[in-house]
Amino acid sequence: MDDTQHFCLRWNNYQSSITSAFENLRDDEAFVDVTLACEGRSIKAHRVVLSACSPYFRELLK
Repeated sequence: MDDTQHFCLRWNNYQSSITSAFENLRDDEAFVDVTLACEGRSIKAHRVVLSACSPYFRELLK
């Protein structure tokens, strides 16, 4: 007998929640593992986020 249960999760504001969570992590400099620098300015970032959003960074940060 199969005792596997299946659930369906609904998260109405997922996109804004996940965006806010990543912004908070960045603002708190939590788990940052790379620093981008250009023209005397720098910003700390997450390699996984950069790689997920950009083929250029994905290749560069391998």
